[in-house]
Amino acid sequence: MTAFWIAAGLLTALVLALISRPLLRQRQASHASRKALNTAIYRDQMAELERDLASGALSAADHATARDELERRVLEDLADDSAEPAEAPRRLPRTAIALGLALPAAAVLLYLVLGTPAALDPAAVQASNSEQMPTQAEVEKMVATLAAKLEKEPDNPKGWVMLGRSYKVMGRLDEAARAFEKAGPVMETEPELMLEMAELSAAQNEGKVEGKGQELLKRVLADQPDNPQALVLAGTDAYFRKNYADAARHWERVLAQVPPDSEDARNLSAGIEKVRQLMGDSSGAKPAPRETAQKAVAGATSVSGRVSLAPALKDKAGPDDTLFIFARHANGPRMPLAILRLKASELPKEFTLDDSMAMSPEMKLSSAAELRIEARISKSGDAIPKSGDLAGELTPVKPGAKGLKLVIDKLVP
Repeated sequence: MTAFWIAAGLLTALVLALISRPLLRQRQASHASRKALNTAIYRDQMAELERDLASGALSAADHATARDELERRVLEDLADDSAEPAEAPRRLPRTAIALGLALPAAAVLLYLVLGTPAALDPAAVQASNSEQMPTQAEVEKMVATLAAKLEKEPDNPKGWVMLGRSYKVMGRLDEAARAFEKAGPVMETEPELMLEMAELSAAQNEGKVEGKGQELLKRVLADQPDNPQALVLAGTDAYFRKNYADAARHWERVLAQVPPDSEDARNLSAGIEKVRQLMGDSSGAKPAPRETAQKAVAGATSVSGRVSLAPALKDKAGPDDTLFIFARHANGPRMPLAILRLKASELPKEFTLDDSMAMSPEMKLSSAAELRIEARISKSGDAIPKSGDLAGELTPVKPGAKGLKLVIDKLVP
């Protein structure tokens, strides 16, 4: 906002300078009066009469008549020309000052009336966007309305697809699967829809793509072997099946397609390094000293500390809101390694995360060299982050760390 007003002020000053310059500059009067100009003209005309008389182009009688006429005109002009022209125009400082005051005032007034001053305030823009976004209750009502409509009009595959995606985002996976099933053959017409089925299967089966989802995933990879989404899914499926060679192969193909310094590249690199370590373990190879040190750190099975809510956000959290505390790989897969579910009314809260809270036997807190500890207050109660949730995090954290101070201090946009 400050930069905008500075730029607007500079432009206004430039315009005022250009407008005021003629009003403030002293203009010089012309040195030639009307009398002097007329005298020069009559002198030239008299000389021309003399030349015509000498050349014979004009008779003596005509010359005398023309000369008398010219002299008469000279005498009339001299009689009318009683004074020199008025003095040179003066400077007009008062006019310039009036413009200097009126123009900026008018510009500001027009902007306030016709413009959008609130667009310059980030807080106001965010508040406006928040007001425009539907609440969780409104979303659930819209989804319920769509579901009721589709029960009456079942021959609407696009509607069933939309409903399935909505259920999937809300974490209602079984209902999402039923909606996709009712969508019918349309789910097999586009790679995007086929991968929706594969992703849903992975979410339902702890990372493994099973049944129809696996079949559709293979079809997409056969037609589009470099599809990033399909390769990530295939790699994740292979990882949870402990087929680490295939997991590394799929993820490496994705890694070659993403910018080297991106977050995706870092996450993929961490995942590839992890599966390579696991491949080394399964082959009986002796780990290098660095790997031994990492495994010693990763051997710790818990972290503990205290989570609290920043005072500035206390009014935004309700006592019945859900509090999630979870641990992830610092630079690896996004799946939580340990998760704890509480109520926001329990804050501040001492917490411990350990291997017993893992979502998958293969993905435990003790398997990571570095962790990201996150806390989130969810208005909807869903594990998936949504706009309006409150969050905080600590990273990197070593397994075994104690006395952590985790503060929920951010609003999810």
